[in-house]
Amino acid sequence: MDPIAISELRFLAPARILVGTGCRHELPRLLAADGRSNPLVVVDPRIGEAPALRDLLARLGAAGKAPPVCNEVPGEPYVETAEAIAALLRAGQHDAVIAIGGGSVIDAAKGAALGATNPGRVVDYEGFDRFEIQPLPVYALPTTAGTGSEVTRVTVLGATHPIRKISIKGARLVPTAALVDPDFLRSVPPRVAAAAATDALTHALEAYLRPASSPVSRALGLRAAVQILRVMSYGPAFMDAAHLPDLATGSMLAGLAFGNSDVGPVHCLAESIGAVHKAPHGAANAVFLGPVLKYYGRGVDAALAEVARSAWPSRLGNVGDESAAQALVGSVAEFVAGANIGTMLELCGGVIDVELIANLAETNNSNASGPLPMSATDYARIIRLML
Repeated sequence: MDPIAISELRFLAPARILVGTGCRHELPRLLAADGRSNPLVVVDPRIGEAPALRDLLARLGAAGKAPPVCNEVPGEPYVETAEAIAALLRAGQHDAVIAIGGGSVIDAAKGAALGATNPGRVVDYEGFDRFEIQPLPVYALPTTAGTGSEVTRVTVLGATHPIRKISIKGARLVPTAALVDPDFLRSVPPRVAAAAATDALTHALEAYLRPASSPVSRALGLRAAVQILRVMSYGPAFMDAAHLPDLATGSMLAGLAFGNSDVGPVHCLAESIGAVHKAPHGAANAVFLGPVLKYYGRGVDAALAEVARSAWPSRLGNVGDESAAQALVGSVAEFVAGANIGTMLELCGGVIDVELIANLAETNNSNASGPLPMSATDYARIIRLML
């Protein structure tokens, strides 16, 4: 008799995920239910006067003493960013962090929540489960449909000596609650929104394509990719109000997919030019996604074809794997070009150190999670094909 195959699936997610227009209004109730009375709000300075933000801050004030606000988070957060916020958390004896912003803000807030309770420097905790003390609870409200950080166990921060992006990962970094409110997306500039949407698609596809992904992550990745691709199909109209709920939900599902699996080579390249050339993370993923998928070649045709046929069954339902996969890659390239996200060289300031970026990508701790083996030589070839 054949032995019974047994697999164990561990699934990490916030204890509470609220999705839908206006769900931000539930935040005061959640804080009260958890006994959190002294939170610090960490907010993206670029959304300043957004109506949804003003409304939420007013509600938090009406529910009790207005919480202090920290809005000193750069577009790409560094270890020092998280440590500065951690110092504020300790000085104010805060018992929670409210993160309102894109991935930069949420990642900085998660790093700060860890730094506020654990000794030493935040950079010391690079890797998997390197910290012992529970971070402060984080209540995450994403304002872009991109990173999925509101539902993951990961925080990504810039570091120096040597220059790189570090990933700190652990089950205790998962936010206590995620409130995914499409109203926040109304204030995002179209170019930024397009980069964020492609970032979310990258999360979905890399989790789906990773051989070691669980059936749960693969299912979430497939569903997220289909939902995001359908919104992208509207071209310049992808940010119409009617599409925002699907975009926000798709980004969150993609976060759950890669948060319980991993990302892969696209992120290895994006994080490398982010560390060296300060390229915005979402835009970096956007410019590399199509070229990396194309470089994989026929090895991923069947998997990409499944996504493409699910997204556009009436158009691609009866075409072969290669044609369906090429349609998906072409759709991504068309969307990125139409959104004026920029080229790789433009994101790098006109000059790129090919060998340095390729070597950093190879040493990234997500390199082994791709569908095909990738070396520095492969990464260098991809970059040179883009020049």
